[in-house]
Amino acid sequence: MKIKMWRRNFFLGLCALAFLFLAQTSAHAQAGNDLALLDVMVTQAVNDEPLILNKQTVVRVVAQATAATDARVTVEFDGRTFTQTKRVETTPTNADVFVGAPQSFQMQTVRVQLDATDEQPDADVSNNTRTLTLPMVKPNEKIVAYFLPVDWTEEQRARYNFTENFPRFVRENATYLQAAYPVSDDQIAVDWTNVPHMLAANEKSLSNNQGDFDAISSHLLYASISLAARRLKPEATLVVGVFPPGWFAAHGNKSALGLALADVKGTVTAQYVLTDATTSAHELAHLYWMYEDYDYSIKPSRPYTWLDRSGYFVQKQVPQDISNNQKIPTFLSAYSPERPSWVDTRAYEYLMAKFTIESGGQVTEPMILAATMSRQVEPDGKNFPSDYSAGYQRFEPKQTVYVAVAAAGMRGGENLEARWFQRDSQVFKENKTLTAGNAWYAFAVRNRNGMPQDMYRVEIYLDGKLVKTSTFEVKSSQ
Repeated sequence: MKIKMWRRNFFLGLCALAFLFLAQTSAHAQAGNDLALLDVMVTQAVNDEPLILNKQTVVRVVAQATAATDARVTVEFDGRTFTQTKRVETTPTNADVFVGAPQSFQMQTVRVQLDATDEQPDADVSNNTRTLTLPMVKPNEKIVAYFLPVDWTEEQRARYNFTENFPRFVRENATYLQAAYPVSDDQIAVDWTNVPHMLAANEKSLSNNQGDFDAISSHLLYASISLAARRLKPEATLVVGVFPPGWFAAHGNKSALGLALADVKGTVTAQYVLTDATTSAHELAHLYWMYEDYDYSIKPSRPYTWLDRSGYFVQKQVPQDISNNQKIPTFLSAYSPERPSWVDTRAYEYLMAKFTIESGGQVTEPMILAATMSRQVEPDGKNFPSDYSAGYQRFEPKQTVYVAVAAAGMRGGENLEARWFQRDSQVFKENKTLTAGNAWYAFAVRNRNGMPQDMYRVEIYLDGKLVKTSTFEVKSSQ
């Protein structure tokens, strides 16, 4: 009798232990399958910018799980649904969903859903959904770029496999231009010829016998290139004359890889580098009055301006993520083949504003598109940055510092305020009342005795809300 009772108690004990083990395992499994949606970023070139109508777009979904698991990511964008499966780890995991180009010009609602795909239920589904509402911009700028090979000899064409590589060079530049500029996919057209334009003897010198800039020869050079290209492509808004490697050094400018001549509008020159896809983007920005992002007039010199915000090369499906250990120069920096470059906030916002404010573009809601630092602004109430002065970063102590603010879709009567700071100390502020529609508004600061050499910023407020911040440096080149 005692033996039977012992066996019965032993069996019941085993059952209790098994039940407890299964309960703990089930609870652990359930807790280990908790998916969480941490962040959603909708990007066309630079993070956290308004969406451009008909421009390629990526939705980055950042997720994390208590235990690694497969998840289904569903994105609703512009009336369409996109789904992909992603392995979500215990550390933040990116799922990049390429959703094409938005076709509906309206406030865009983006909804993201995260679901577990295995048999274990999600412990907490309340953190699996997120919805964003994003404004849109419809720029009204048409860019027709034409690439013309210039002064290529038969020997050079053979050496660089010109017939195959030149079209490839043009296509890479076209893709970069479409990706980095804030315009619709159908607003950029690119064409080229394989037949070189050969220069006359008096069109080949960039400097005189004393090594100074040769204005007459340079104007003849640009006029020759411009006329040759427009005979082939009359509607071109941008002509890129592409020289063979070493041409600039052989004809008076050892340091140049590309040049823009202000007096010959719509025409730039560049030296062929197969690995450089930024030529047209860099030189075209000058035609829209953007300044260089390098400065060799100060010590130490500054060859690069680093991106201030992460972005995405959507057409190539390549993230442009920056961090303390990962720095990327802007495409207006000095060219360096070992450092791929991208567009930063200053350039992207300024170009978006210029293509909208001055070209009759539209926005889905009132917004401040840009606050662009400049050495000078256009008079007569135009107020946008003047020739070759937009995006200026360093000012001499006695220089006037301008910020040109682009206001789009205003209803009229809004209060626009600029607050100027030397580090954390406010030094000046100014207010303006806005009129209805699209317009640029200029603010300025200057000290006749010279501003102290230091780092500064200007904050732009719309009806009391901070909407833009721009930074600049006051430093003498003497």
